Amino acid sequence: MNAHHAFSNNKYPACSSEAELYSDALKKIEEYGFDYFFFRMIPRFGSILLNSKVITNYPKEVIDTCEKGDSTQRNPLVIHCQLSIAPIIWSREVFREAPELWNAKQSSGLTYGWSQSVHDANGMVSILSLARTSPALTFDEFSKKAANVLWLCNQLHGAMLERFQPHHQVHFPGPRLSIREIEVLKWTAEGKTASDIGIILNLTTRTANFHISSAIKKIGASNKTSAVVIAAKLGLL
Repeated sequence: MNAHHAFSNNKYPACSSEAELYSDALKKIEEYGFDYFFFRMIPRFGSILLNSKVITNYPKEVIDTCEKGDSTQRNPLVIHCQLSIAPIIWSREVFREAPELWNAKQSSGLTYGWSQSVHDANGMVSILSLARTSPALTFDEFSKKAANVLWLCNQLHGAMLERFQPHHQVHFPGPRLSIREIEVLKWTAEGKTASDIGIILNLTTRTANFHISSAIKKIGASNKTSAVVIAAKLGLL
């Protein structure tokens, strides 16, 4: 069955129950050759831990490690998917700043996987992660299945949005960042260091760090990575 037929012949009922969504999602990911999935819907504003809507069959030990404290905010998959709709294939390098999360997945059989996100015009973000113990994920397999995974993420997003869309939106005025602070955050989002940013913007490294620190304080973030995520969610980047 080609992607066009898969899209047109498989549609989720708008108001499926969570149990039905779970069952249908599990069936689909098994068809795609995976054992585990984690679907999360996150509002543009609000706490990830308090406002997330989650459907998953991840092992309890993974949930206990990856969903406690600030682990969710530090999860590189969540950070990437909040900023981009490009799929991300898991690797040790991706988790280099959160090795305990990588180790928890590996030890529980979530050895190979990838994550895909969907962003809508109202600022809602959905993230679908698929994983399995073996075999390793090849680029050829990824290329063949990427469209189906994106389709599934979109379908779950629509079904969950229908069930959980808030009756009213809370709007925050957002922090007032200077043009320079926005510039340094944009370059930080591109992976540039303070030294790199200084060269690009003709600043000293100390001045670049000053603007980064100022932006972090104004946004109320804990570090520059979370500052980039929050600024992007607020539409500042």
